[in-house]
Amino acid sequence: MKAKTKKVEKQPIEDTYTKEQIVKSKRFANNVDLLNATLKDTKKYTLKEVNEIIENYMKGKVN
Repeated sequence: MKAKTKKVEKQPIEDTYTKEQIVKSKRFANNVDLLNATLKDTKKYTLKEVNEIIENYMKGKVN
């Protein structure tokens, strides 16, 4: 009797970047001051997270 194996869908792993990499990128050049103030030096962020931080700040939501 064969054991049934479950197919596990692998979610694509998003790349993460340091605060320094994000701040130096051309993509976020318009938000350098905001990102310098809000991102932590020791944490790595996905592009999705950075975009959410910018959006929340622009909407006036501060964590």
